[in-house]
Amino acid sequence: MQQQIILGSIVCFAAFLLIILIIGWDVVEITNWGLKCNSISKQCDKQIYAPGRYLVGPFNSFFNFPGSQQSIEFSDDKRAQSQPLKTRTAEGLTLSLHVSFQYQLIKNEIAQLYAMGGLNYEATFIRMARDTILQAAGRFEAPRYWTNRRNITEVMQKQLEEELKKAHANCVSLQILDIELPDQYEDSIVQTQIEVQKKTMKQFEQKAQMILNDILVMRAENDQEIFAIHAQAQADAFTITQAAQATANKLLLEAETKGYELIQKNLELSQEEFNQYLYWISILKQKKAKLVFNPNTVLTFNMNHN
Repeated sequence: MQQQIILGSIVCFAAFLLIILIIGWDVVEITNWGLKCNSISKQCDKQIYAPGRYLVGPFNSFFNFPGSQQSIEFSDDKRAQSQPLKTRTAEGLTLSLHVSFQYQLIKNEIAQLYAMGGLNYEATFIRMARDTILQAAGRFEAPRYWTNRRNITEVMQKQLEEELKKAHANCVSLQILDIELPDQYEDSIVQTQIEVQKKTMKQFEQKAQMILNDILVMRAENDQEIFAIHAQAQADAFTITQAAQATANKLLLEAETKGYELIQKNLELSQEEFNQYLYWISILKQKKAKLVFNPNTVLTFNMNHN
């Protein structure tokens, strides 16, 4: 009987340990950070846990906080967390802003964030963002929303960054999605912008025409320079050709002179005989030349000339 009691106690203790082990595990989801809290004492650890499975013990569990950037939007979109922000410009015109911003929780301050408002921190961010953006938006005149939209966005983001840091988060970026002003004013602004664009386009057209005129002048100058170069090249070519022809004629004349001197020497002709020889040679070179002589004239050829 005693052994049965001991065995039953062991079984109960083992079952208790098994239950403790089963309920003593919890998980921090992927891309999240975990804050371990006790459901009875309501106390939370200061340690922040990375994604994974942990043995946390009985009555302890993790609250998951996003580790990635999150977005809050004020617009008419169904997915937006809140409606567009409505205020007035510095000169009193009604203004509706569609705005989106991205925030990221400061990891080492998650415990303070939970202590400040539990898990409903995003409602706090929405309230802070609404107040901050509306306050900043009311300081600008309507034309600046058209001409200096980037600067307005930077001012809003900087001010929202300062406020969110008080709530243990960083404002990563902010975008003005849409700006709604009274229709009459928007029409006048649109017309003004059209006129500005027309003026800018006219200036571009004038610059383009000036560039075109410069190109035409440069082209004319280049054509003139090409013509001058071509004319100079032709003149140089003619001069070179004439010089070459003169040189060739001189060389040919020198060669003929040397050849005639050699012929005269080899044939042992006097100057007068050599001149007669050249004369008859020139006659024979004429294709249509005819030899006409007087029948009464007797031609004597001395074949014994030494």
